[in-house]
Amino acid sequence: MEVATGEIKAITNLDRMSPGVYAEGNPNAFSYMSEPGSTFKTVSLMIALEDGVVTPDEEIFVGNGLFEYKGRIVKDHDWRKGQDKGYVTVARGMYSSLNVAIAKMILKGYENNPQKYVQRIHDLGLTKKIEWDVPLQGKEGTSVIRFPDDKSNPWSKTTLPWMSFGYETQVPPIYMLMFYNGIANKGKMIKPFLTKAFMRDGKIEEEFETEIINPSLCSEKTLKEVQDILRGVVTDGTGKTIESEMFPISGKTGTAMIAARGGYEGYYVSFCGYFPSDNPKYTCFVGIRRPQGIPSGGLMPGAVFKTIAEGIYTRNTVATPILAQKDTVNSLIPVVKSGSFKNTEIVLKKLKQDYNYSGDKVDWINTDSSINGILLQSNSSIKQGLVPNVIGMGARDAIYLLELEGLKVNLIGAGKVKQQSIAPGTRTTKGATITIELN
Repeated sequence: MEVATGEIKAITNLDRMSPGVYAEGNPNAFSYMSEPGSTFKTVSLMIALEDGVVTPDEEIFVGNGLFEYKGRIVKDHDWRKGQDKGYVTVARGMYSSLNVAIAKMILKGYENNPQKYVQRIHDLGLTKKIEWDVPLQGKEGTSVIRFPDDKSNPWSKTTLPWMSFGYETQVPPIYMLMFYNGIANKGKMIKPFLTKAFMRDGKIEEEFETEIINPSLCSEKTLKEVQDILRGVVTDGTGKTIESEMFPISGKTGTAMIAARGGYEGYYVSFCGYFPSDNPKYTCFVGIRRPQGIPSGGLMPGAVFKTIAEGIYTRNTVATPILAQKDTVNSLIPVVKSGSFKNTEIVLKKLKQDYNYSGDKVDWINTDSSINGILLQSNSSIKQGLVPNVIGMGARDAIYLLELEGLKVNLIGAGKVKQQSIAPGTRTTKGATITIELN
């Protein structure tokens, strides 16, 4: 999500269809209703700091990571070590994602008045039902935050502390992204959107502008304290593995057990943050449901976050041009992949590279690069109802064309498509799987 505008620049909702096979399924970013876990601790932190319940340097006793309250035990993630941590600051409690520290912080301020804590969550705008600009077939979710006097969703004597660190509540990923983007955006929380405008016959029928959900999440003082702590999570806490040598990253890890059949089954791990910390451009949320191995918000979704962030950063970095002598002997002809004629033409014009075209002007082309130059030829195999010829294309164009025909794509390798398991020109069968090998 772009911090200043709310534009969603990239989104993916992958479901595991079978072992090793993933595909776009439900709109999980909008619809996945789960207990968020520790990413929600930032909400509790902001409320407690804003209300003057604690300061970042205030110390809280966490002991060995076990805290009994009303017959239930709050456990820190490292409680099995049996280490007596004694007192820790509120900031350190967030860095290390200690449930006991956050639960005691919220109990200190709201044990006798839980309505105030819950109302503050609502006041932030996290429960506002948002109308999205894309059709979701009624699958979109809205944050579920219970009130102490809500008869339809009973409040228990342990709800408050468990809610404080991300349980007994549900927040869709897109709402959590929106909240963290508000922290990055100087406290102004804005609605994420995917569509700038609807057009028909070249004319704009409807335009979408940035919509403000909450103009000010908190005071400047509280915001600065929260921002400093989220930076500390990455430099000195559970998000250490996310730290980049290229630019500073801020955010919060999350690990939550998934409620199922009256108990818990598997984990949901996440990381939500923004970058660069000192001048945020993008906010990103990564969630992984039922990961393999020991669940970790830092090692699993954090690694994905770091890869995305560094990829965006390097893509947008303008390198200083290196002046070199022009080779006047050898003619260097770039290798051009088959695919979209429009995109190929744009790149070749930018490179000031001449080319020859044969056949009818169509949207999709085959290419041939040799010492004699670049030849673009119309790809006449692209016909509705038939398997297209994607040999020579890159993965993006090949997958687009094959999925357009209703095929499921199994991709092997990287580079250009060398083989496809279903011959070009074969009549397509919706839902059939085609394997393409790239090299």
